[in-house]
Amino acid sequence: MARKNSKQWQALLFTVGLHAGFVLLVYLASVWTFMPDDRPSAGEPVQATLSFSADDLAKARKSIRKAELDAKAAAQAPQPLPSPRPQTADQELQDTAQAWIDDPQLEVQEAVNKNAPQPSDKTREQELKQKQGQVELTEDIKKDAAEENRQRLKAQLDAVKKDRAEAARQAQLAEQRLDELAGGDGKKAPNKTPAEPPSGQRGADETLRNKYKSALNAAARSNWNTVQIPEQTRCQVEFTQIRGGEVIDVRFLACPLDGPGRESVERALFKSPMPFAGFEQVFQRKVILTFCYPDEVCQ
Repeated sequence: MARKNSKQWQALLFTVGLHAGFVLLVYLASVWTFMPDDRPSAGEPVQATLSFSADDLAKARKSIRKAELDAKAAAQAPQPLPSPRPQTADQELQDTAQAWIDDPQLEVQEAVNKNAPQPSDKTREQELKQKQGQVELTEDIKKDAAEENRQRLKAQLDAVKKDRAEAARQAQLAEQRLDELAGGDGKKAPNKTPAEPPSGQRGADETLRNKYKSALNAAARSNWNTVQIPEQTRCQVEFTQIRGGEVIDVRFLACPLDGPGRESVERALFKSPMPFAGFEQVFQRKVILTFCYPDEVCQ
């Protein structure tokens, strides 16, 4: 126990001595300074001269000139316009507050539905529906007009075909009656159907038949519109005619033309009667012609 107390006292004394030495060292450091050396140094004093070159002077003048021009330009720049003064009301302010309304008209506001369509949306939707209805109505009118035109053309074509068929039947009956009368000396032979006479074979010479053939080709070719006909076209047809040269039927044999091209051939044959006057002896009811474009294709 005595040894332990002596060690504690030794530690305490060591700590106090250490702190006292530290305080002494700080004091000595604050009062202990070196004496200044004021003796002049040996040798000549140092001299310096600042010199500028011509380029440096030119650059300096240029910079000064630029700064002056910038300052002058900034001074001459348009200044911003002053902000306008607030306008004053024409009517004077009320000195007293508005009188109290004893019985105000209260309106009950309906519940607001965010998903409900706005008036502008309804108006736009109605305009779109009206425009769509007008477009559909216009299309329906055009379709109805086209259908009526097609039906009318079809009816006209059927009427023309019917009239031509009736005319051909009447012409055939008339030819049969003439042949019966010519063969029976003015007396009609009962229950006898005469055979159709060999058209174009009545003893006429070959020259007249060639002229008749050339006349038929020339008449058909003059009526044929070849605007939409392709080059190197060769179309062979057979048409049926009655006395007088009126064509009553057309049948295509070997023809590479499409619908519009074939219609042009039919129009050329139906447009005007074929040559008949002067060729009664070599008349043919059924004739085969070849339409060529250009004409050199048939040569």
